Amino acid sequence: MEVTRVGKGRILGVLLCIVGVLVAGAHLYIGYWIGTHPNLAFALPVTAGVLVVCALAVWLGWIMATTKEVQSPPPEPEKKEEQKQPGASS
Repeated sequence: MEVTRVGKGRILGVLLCIVGVLVAGAHLYIGYWIGTHPNLAFALPVTAGVLVVCALAVWLGWIMATTKEVQSPPPEPEKKEEQKQPGASS
């Protein structure tokens, strides 16, 4: 069985998705179901803004969680070449 290492970016992406969904749900639940009846002229634009920010957070988290991590190629051994110094005569 091969053990895969999960990168910090994937963990952060999953956490960002979870937090975005929880904040959106908490805003809707507290603001509209258990809270007092809000003045909709103020509450609806605020809710739209909160939901847009939460949607962006979930989208960014999804991208971070599902993008493959690119491994950097191994360094190539340096070739030592003799270079002539400018102005040096041979």
